[in-house]
Amino acid sequence: MSASVVVVALWVAGWVRFGATPELLAWCWACGLGTSLVVTDLRLRRLPFPLVAAFAGGVAMALFGAAAAEAAWARFGFACLAAVAVFALAFVVQWCFPGHTGGGDTALYGALALYLGWFGWDGLLTGLLAASGLTALVGLVVAVFSRNMGSRFPAGPSLIIGALASIVLL
Repeated sequence: MSASVVVVALWVAGWVRFGATPELLAWCWACGLGTSLVVTDLRLRRLPFPLVAAFAGGVAMALFGAAAAEAAWARFGFACLAAVAVFALAFVVQWCFPGHTGGGDTALYGALALYLGWFGWDGLLTGLLAASGLTALVGLVVAVFSRNMGSRFPAGPSLIIGALASIVLL
């Protein structure tokens, strides 16, 4: 299945989930750039900072517009604080265990937290748990099949899929 078909399917899922609301633009941006990040990480085994920054910047602009349209400045503020806090925590984890995560994964955690934070504590915690849980499950499967607990794999796809799936199911 091509990436374009996946993006269209995700946009339709967003339309069903959000309807014609300001949040739909943020969803579409997250799905479009998220799909690009998934493909990039699978092919190159890295998440380029400019692409992660585009993900975060587009989500920030879309959520800023949603906050303005709905007078939801507290939600936007929470989303921004969540992004900073999650990024800082992911940075500490990367600094303490440099061989386990890459800089792109660390930046992606912050970008995903920005989007998930718009949905409050429930969205943030559910999304991060789904993203991290799916990544742990993929890591376990990779370790079992490669018979090497130190096996490396691209974590971006499972982080993005887990986070976005949590929003559709929330």
